[in-house]
Amino acid sequence: MRLKFFLHFLFISFVSFSQNGKLTGKLILKDVENYKSVSEKTYIILKTGNRIDSVKVNHNLSFVFNNLATDTLRLSISPRTYPTNIIYRVCLKENEVKHVEIPYASICPYSEGKGNVCPVCKKNDQVIPIVYGFTMKIKYRDKNGNATDKNGKIISKEEEEKVTSKQGGCVITDCQPNWFCQLDNIDF
Repeated sequence: MRLKFFLHFLFISFVSFSQNGKLTGKLILKDVENYKSVSEKTYIILKTGNRIDSVKVNHNLSFVFNNLATDTLRLSISPRTYPTNIIYRVCLKENEVKHVEIPYASICPYSEGKGNVCPVCKKNDQVIPIVYGFTMKIKYRDKNGNATDKNGKIISKEEEEKVTSKQGGCVITDCQPNWFCQLDNIDF
């Protein structure tokens, strides 16, 4: 009798606490020329409150996590995506099957060698550099209060207010834009 009771209790516990959610997904590759390398070397990392798991993407850049509990899942990619490392959050309910499509770039899209020609308008007359770190603009004045350049030559109000660079921020990463097109309002 005790054995029957124990087995019945064990079965009920197993059924009530079973993990049966499923997460499927696919990487949407932005740099398709690196398809083979990405399919061979990329892992999806899943973190929940008490579980860390990972799977390698298959040749179709798809992945599957089975037997997941109801929880908020955090997904990241190794090697990381560019330009920034993103952690995706997915809320999974009981017995739910979710599918996610994650944009992925294996290389930094802001290459040093592309120069300062805007990829949209194909011009560089409205392109200014993006400056990172702590920067400040110095304004020069003569003794009469007129705006001057650093050599003391008086400049017009329009020239004084002309934007010569864009502030990029203080945090510097290994993948960030170098140029800003004022005409098209894009970083590249």
